[in-house]
Amino acid sequence: VATAAEAKGWPELLPLDTIDRQSPQDFARWGGALGDALGIELELTHQPVQPQTTTLTLVSRRDYGAEVQAPTAILRFAFPRVSLGQRLLGGGFARFQTGDLIGILPEGGTVPRLYSLASGRRDGFIEIVVKKHPGGLCSGQLTALEPGDTVSAFLRPNPGFRPGRSRAPLILIGAGTGIGPLAGFVRGNTRRRPIHLFFGMRHPDSDFFYGEEFPGWQDEGRVSRLVTAVSRGARPHYVQDALRSEATQVAELIRNGARVMVCGGRDMAAGVAEALAEILAPAGLTPAVLKAEGRYVEDVY
Repeated sequence: VATAAEAKGWPELLPLDTIDRQSPQDFARWGGALGDALGIELELTHQPVQPQTTTLTLVSRRDYGAEVQAPTAILRFAFPRVSLGQRLLGGGFARFQTGDLIGILPEGGTVPRLYSLASGRRDGFIEIVVKKHPGGLCSGQLTALEPGDTVSAFLRPNPGFRPGRSRAPLILIGAGTGIGPLAGFVRGNTRRRPIHLFFGMRHPDSDFFYGEEFPGWQDEGRVSRLVTAVSRGARPHYVQDALRSEATQVAELIRNGARVMVCGGRDMAAGVAEALAEILAPAGLTPAVLKAEGRYVEDVY
């Protein structure tokens, strides 16, 4: 927008600036600069409206990643008590699906952190995958939880990241904690929709999340194919490399109407989009075209 305005010769009141969404200080600084430009005293104070939260109790945890200095846990919380009003109106945790977001309000913090749900209402529990980040307030608290401990949380629907009811094949692509909602989609695939899952990890001995469940899910027909990429070892292999290795089948699935769902870090998602652009070029397709058709969706962070 700033570039377009400059090209039209519009005068600039303030240089383009950015504000960290978790920094009230940044917001106040920008307000002061705006006031100076306008010639008035302007003091902006951020007063966040806290969402109404529900107490969730941890019932189990599974730990991974210590060997590769990336401690990560699959955290399962008990399904909370839902009031009659919430059941009737669908509020709170009365209705949710895999891929929706759960907001956790950390102790000592005012800004909630959002995590993708690896479970749906029918599973009867609430599950997320959390990696501990150095100095991370919320991730540090979550990965320190023991069964019986509680957190304050709220639900945020994420309707743009759902597999839909179609019988067309699904291509699920994720790395690291991005496997959470993708594993949830597989677990909930009781109709045996064809699912091809590409998962990137550091090492199978340390962070193959849901590795215990996948053999059973394959036997039950909930996932048609699982392709893994290991980034630590003699031959580093990333999820975009796995896609290129399976280029012929991936292109055929997409030509036949497959839906692509990507979850994980922004760099990974960018690499996946680049790989798919190469794979689809001979067919005259691009990720942008698939997005316009609603057949390519991302949940990136």
